[in-house]
Amino acid sequence: MGNSASRRRAATQRQRQIRTKAQELPAEGPPPRFVADVMLGRLAKWLRIAGFDVLYSNRYTDDELVSLSREEGRVLLSRDTRLLVRRAVQRFIYLENDAIREQLRQVLNSTGTHSLPGVLSRCLHCNQRLERVAREQVRERVPPFVFATQAQFQRCAACEKIYWAGTHRQAVLKILASLLRE
Repeated sequence: MGNSASRRRAATQRQRQIRTKAQELPAEGPPPRFVADVMLGRLAKWLRIAGFDVLYSNRYTDDELVSLSREEGRVLLSRDTRLLVRRAVQRFIYLENDAIREQLRQVLNSTGTHSLPGVLSRCLHCNQRLERVAREQVRERVPPFVFATQAQFQRCAACEKIYWAGTHRQAVLKILASLLRE
């Protein structure tokens, strides 16, 4: 038997361990908070769009991910079977699919989420809550066309990024609504 066959067998065994180890996440209470591993940057961004508190960095080590999950009561999101079989990992969702829509569906189903905590209320870059800002305060910080066509703006107090309802907003809202209905 070749080396690749033994790797596949080991990965299959880890997946079985993970499925056995997985705990049911409570469906009631406050919205879950997450920490996502390096393989899940797009998922972290989409969950932030939906309003979830998601820590993500492509620089977190496995030990940091486990620590953040345990110390802050966050659900660890991962596709890494070697990480999830660790004894210290307790609350997690093992994402088996590469497709972002399926990953979102799995997270919403696994957490029993039937409504979103605050669509477009978090900074996509640093995860902080956005605050409304007076239109005049952003005049020099946004393109002239955006300033002329948009009435409302939000700002991240941490990284100073400015947000407005762009052309993609409706498509994003439609995708999130369809996932909740499924």
